[in-house]
Amino acid sequence: MARDGDLGAPVQDVAQEAVDATATRYTRTPDIDVEQTLREQLQGRGIRAVSEATIGEIATSIRAGHSVRLGRHDGSVEG
Repeated sequence: MARDGDLGAPVQDVAQEAVDATATRYTRTPDIDVEQTLREQLQGRGIRAVSEATIGEIATSIRAGHSVRLGRHDGSVEG
């Protein structure tokens, strides 16, 4: 993962927030494009480069209902 500037937290924690927000949105709206939503969540948090393979693996886990752990989030999850 690559990041833009200072994220204010470790990159894994920021990525975890993006994953959690994507999973929450998928739970509420299962017809979303999980990969695109995850890309948007990551980019919105300043993470600009993640391999497509990684995006696909995380999206598959989200759709399967598995917990994805990359870091710790701060407790805020936006959908």
